[in-house]
This record gives sequence, C-alpha cells and structure tokens, in this order.
Amino acid sequence: MSPSNENFVTVNPSSDFSSLNNLIELFRNSINSIDDVGMEEIHAEKFKLFKKAYNFSKRVHQGQKRASGEPYLTHPIEVAAIVAGLRMDCASVIAALLHDTVEDTLTTTSDLEQEFGEEVAFIVEGLTKLGKLSFNSSEELEAENIRKMIVAMAKDIRVIIIKLADRLHNLRTLDVLPKEKQIKIAQETLDIYAPLANRLGIFFIKSELEDLSFKYLNSESYRDLSFRINKKKTEREKYIEKVTDILKENLEKHNLKAEIYGRPKHFYSIYRKMIEQHVSFEDIYDLIALRIIVDTETECYEVLGIVHSIWKPISGRIKDYIAMPKANLYRSLHTTVIGPEGMRVEIQIRTKQMHFIDEFGIAAHWRYKEDMPVEKEDIEQFNWLRQLVEYQRDLKDPHEFLDSVKIDLFQEEVYVFTPKGKVIALPKGSTPIDFAYYIHTEIGDKATGAIVNGVIVPLKQKLSNGDIVEIIAKEGHHPSKDWLKYVKSSKAISKIRNYIRQTERDESIEAGKETLEREFKKLENKTADFKELIVKSVQQLSLKSEDDLFAGVGYGKYSPSYLFSLAMPGYKKTDKLSLITKTTGNVINKILQKIKPGSGKSEAIVSPFGGDMLYKLAGCCYPIPGDDIIGFISRGRGVIVHKSDCKNIIGIDKNRLINVSWKEGAGRQNLSAGEFFETKIRIITDDKKGILADIASLISAKGANISKAQVRTIKDGRAVHLFDIEVRDNKQSDSIIDGIKSIKGVIKVNRVVQ
Repeated sequence: MSPSNENFVTVNPSSDFSSLNNLIELFRNSINSIDDVGMEEIHAEKFKLFKKAYNFSKRVHQGQKRASGEPYLTHPIEVAAIVAGLRMDCASVIAALLHDTVEDTLTTTSDLEQEFGEEVAFIVEGLTKLGKLSFNSSEELEAENIRKMIVAMAKDIRVIIIKLADRLHNLRTLDVLPKEKQIKIAQETLDIYAPLANRLGIFFIKSELEDLSFKYLNSESYRDLSFRINKKKTEREKYIEKVTDILKENLEKHNLKAEIYGRPKHFYSIYRKMIEQHVSFEDIYDLIALRIIVDTETECYEVLGIVHSIWKPISGRIKDYIAMPKANLYRSLHTTVIGPEGMRVEIQIRTKQMHFIDEFGIAAHWRYKEDMPVEKEDIEQFNWLRQLVEYQRDLKDPHEFLDSVKIDLFQEEVYVFTPKGKVIALPKGSTPIDFAYYIHTEIGDKATGAIVNGVIVPLKQKLSNGDIVEIIAKEGHHPSKDWLKYVKSSKAISKIRNYIRQTERDESIEAGKETLEREFKKLENKTADFKELIVKSVQQLSLKSEDDLFAGVGYGKYSPSYLFSLAMPGYKKTDKLSLITKTTGNVINKILQKIKPGSGKSEAIVSPFGGDMLYKLAGCCYPIPGDDIIGFISRGRGVIVHKSDCKNIIGIDKNRLINVSWKEGAGRQNLSAGEFFETKIRIITDDKKGILADIASLISAKGANISKAQVRTIKDGRAVHLFDIEVRDNKQSDSIIDGIKSIKGVIKVNRVVQ
C-alpha cells in the first residue's frame, strides 16, 4: 500500500520511498504479531498514531540533510524499520520515528508528551543526548550520555533497543564520514553498544555491529579475512550440505523432525579467535556451524545423543545452556564434533521458541502489551542491569563509571552456587571476594576467607563453573587495597575503592584539622579566629565543606601558611603547596620536597605553585609534551604527572589532583639540554624480511632515539614490534606514527598505554 493512500504527507522525490513502504509492512506485521486476533479497531488506532508520528517527524526534520546528502528523514525511517523488524510494540516504532526530534529540532519533550503521550516522550528523552556546556571534555560528555541512557533503559528497556537500531543504521552509512570520526564511532560501538546487544541477547544486531566496526577499525584485516572466507564459500556450502544430509537421515530413523541449516560465523568473531589464540585463519577449524531446530526440550537432548553417536565429540566443548541459561536469556545445547573428513563442526540444538529468543533476545521476550505488568521472572533475568544502575549512583567520576560499564558488559560469565543452591552469575575470573560483594556489601567488607566445594581456600582463588561457595566473614574486618588485584566484578571494584577512598579521606581530614589547629596556635597577631579562618578559606577556594579543606591540608594540597594568607590580610603569602608535611597517624610524610630550579626536568612542568617542585612522569601512560596532563600528589614521591585520560587516575580522590601543564617550549626549545621524553609504540606488521630495518630507519630519520626494541612473531604470519623511543613532543610522535603507517607491510601502529 502506498504512503499517499494512507494519507501520509507528500513524499519528496529524493526520499527513500521503498524504505517507507518496507517500514509500513513491518509495522503492520509487528502490531499483528503481538495483539490478539479480532482487534481491528485497536490496530486502526495504532496505525493512525503511526502515520501521525511519521508526518510529525517529516515536518520537524524538513530541510535537514544527512552527511551523505540524503534527506534526514531516511534515518528515522530506517531505525523504525529495524525496531519494527524486531516485532516491538507500537510505542517503540513511534519513538524510533521521533528519536532525534528533541535533540536535532526545536521540538521539546513536552511537545511529544502532548502529541504522543508520556510513554513515547519518556523513551525519546532517554535517547536524547545531554547538552555540551557543562563538561570539561568530550570524553566526559560521552560518559555522561551513556550514564543517562543506562538509567533510562533500566526503567524502560525499549530505550536501548531503539538506540541499538540507531547505532546500527549509523554504522551502515558510516563511509560518508571522515576517517577520524569513523574510528571514534566504531571504537565506541565495540566498547559499549555491541556488548550491550550481546547482554540483551539480540545477536543479529551484535554481530553486524561488530563486523561493521571491525571494517572501519582494521580495514586491511577485514578485507583479507573477507577474501579468505569467500574463497572457500562453495567448498564450505558443499560440506554443510553433506553433513546436513547425514543428520537428516539419522534423525528420521528416530522419528525426529528438525530444521537444519548452516550458520555463518561473523568476521569479527573469527578475527578475535585468531588474535586471542595466536592462530592463523587456516588453523581455525570450527568455521563450519550448524543449527538444529526441534519442537521440545526433550528432543534437544535426544538429538544431542544422536549427534554424538554419529561423530566423536570434542572434550570440553559440550555446553548445556538449556539447563543453565545465559544471563541474556540465551538457551541452547552446544557441541563440537569431528565430522566427515576429520573437520570440526560446531552444532547448536534448540527449540523453535529458544531460536526466536536467540534471534531477537529481549525484544522477543519482553513484551510491552498495554495494561500488562512485566512478569517477575523477566525482571530477574536482567538483574545485571539493575545492579549496573545501582553502582552508577556511587560512581560520580564519568571515566570511572564508563570503566565500570565496560567491565560489566565485556566479561564472559562463570556460574557458581550458594550453599542453598541458588545460581550466581559472575564475570569470568571472579574470586570469592566478587561472590561476597554480590551477596551483600557488608559480607564483602568483612570477608576473611571462603569455603569452595567444602575446602577452605584463599580469597584470591578463581572460581569455576559449578563451584559451591560459602564466605567466612569476621566482625571488624575491612577490605584491603590488594583485593583490587584479584576482583573482576564492577560491584566489588566500586565498593572496595569507595572504602579505601573514604578511609584515606577520614584519616586525612583528622590529620589536616589537627595540623591546621596546631599551626594556628603558633601564630602571633592573629586578625581572625580559627572558625573565621576556616569559613573564609572554604569560600576563597570554592570548596563544598570544611572537611574538603581539612582533607586538602591532610593530603598536602594546601599548606597552613597559604590558608592564613587567604583569610588574614597582611599575613605574608607563601607557596600554596605544602612542601613538607608531617601529620599524625603518618597519613602523608614528606609529600613534596624542594629541588633547585633547573635541575632534573623541573623546567618541563608548570603548576599553580611555581616551577620548583618535585615531579615524575607516570610510567603507565608515558605523557609527553603536547598531551593533556594532570598531576597526582603521591605519598613521598612528589607529583606524578599522568595523561588526563589515564585509567590509573580513575576513581582516585580528586583532592589529590592538581592542574599542571607543559611549560611553553618544553621538549622543543631545550634540545641542547637533552630534554627528550620516553614513549612507547606498538606496531603490528607482516612478518617479512627487512621491515624492522625500515621502521628503525624511519624513526631515526624523524629525529628520535630508539632506546629499546622488541620483536615477536605470531602464528598468522605477522609480527609485533615494541619500540621505546625518546621524542621531543607528541607532534614528533604523531609524525613518526604517520610515517610508519606508510611503510608497506605495516598493519597497525599506536602509542602504548599500559
């Protein structure tokens, strides 16, 4: 049926007319599939609302173009089509049509609520990015946008389903954007959105997001893999046909009806296996995959027995996700067998219902029928999502929050049991500490040991599938900083960090107050009392509370004399930084020490306190002039200078951070003084003769010194080179990297952050 016959607004000739027709058909199928038969009037009302949403979106996006030059309306149409294809409800499809109206037009959330109701308005608001004015960096903005989206999706899962559809269409049309933007979007997709699709069980979206991201992040490897897979396509199809015929013949003997078909493995999963297992494409044996679809669970196990009677199964490759489903609702039997001609064949066995949920995940399982509450079992299936939202309340730092999200989304899972038989899903590699914090924060804090399968084990022991775990807890026991080396779950990491931060802060507040009171008593000719000193200092430094001030003194961030100069006119001003601090309780001992101007690298860094301070460049992120940097007040080692996006400063007390910058000309004008800075670069190349010499020659030609070089080969005919080089600044480093990229045989090159 054409749009004009349905009273749609006139379609611009440049619009994608077929896309709109496709959307209409998908929408009709969607509303028919989730409502009872004989509801024609309700269907008509829904279609009327759908037309209204289309017309509204077309009107407000009128004149807007995509980067490709197409009318912007083609994007919401395609996003809505993906959502309708998932058999989502009417509100979801309407929200998809309107998802960019608040962000990209003059439309407000109130406008949408008035026109389409509170439900649609809430979903669109959850998809709308935050404003850009109140954030220090684009990274912080992106982190807070993801936080906002996750909070919204916990209240209404349709938010993330539409967001995934939006991201999928953006990736499908990514080739019109500049290379830099392609890489940024593709990397964010691999980090956040593909893992989210996986956790929600929407595998066809997850697979396409990964493959498209892979295409833009590593185009050469993508093309190479695509060529190799397509080269053997005919051979593979003949083999699948042979295996299928054998299976059908044997199943018919047992009176079992089944659908059997080949399942193509997507490119990124093959590539990851090659990288993680250090094998070549030729060594990936289980490229052949089959699905067997039957009617009942009982038949699934019957089929598994028949398969194993035909071909020998590979030990350790039999997995029962029917008895123990994945957290994203996935259920199936998996086995890998040695098939005809000695080839490995991966086989998945499931019912039709399981298959439907495997394809559409939560979109198939979580039905939003009008006036019907979500069932308790559905909610419990997504406990991980509620926990993610719970943790975010404690994580105020945007970078720490994003780090936590990635931990939760990326980890494979291990399934363990409580003594009462309850199944607990934890990230793979988890320890009893993770288990304890999953049960309750207090149990985690007080944990001293664990009993696993009846045997007492240390808290750092990794848990395995099927372990029965019991925690030994003791009153008065507290978390240890060393636990952070062993834990894997974001909840455990968050709770341990919070405890350590609070403990250090409490000690510093007490020590800082004592120090300030003691130094104040020594003063002569006071022009303010102690209380007035505190109030004025808090105001002058724009702090939130007295405790922030005392903690700053305790950490060594503010010296008493500096505070006196702020609050008492006429007092001689001294350095803001407490250069030698002696506090009770040994909280901080000699935080900073004076060094002579010009010695070491004292001329390279500028701080608010002058150039004569002791500092050290961090050995984790290797900052060099030109990088955005921040200083961390360490215990006894001066200020440690990190790149501002270094993961090692995520979650630390912000009272111990100070603003620092590179002195003008650092690394450039002082060459006679030998002012070079160490950085590391990693290069992946084809393993061919002479390439190491080519790289070394280019680095030397660019004026950098090579202090160390390591090379190792991997099985797929490639080599990994690690160079420690001395450069003047990041411009020189970028020039070297760009030059290396142009060398024939180089696949990837980047600066290393440990």
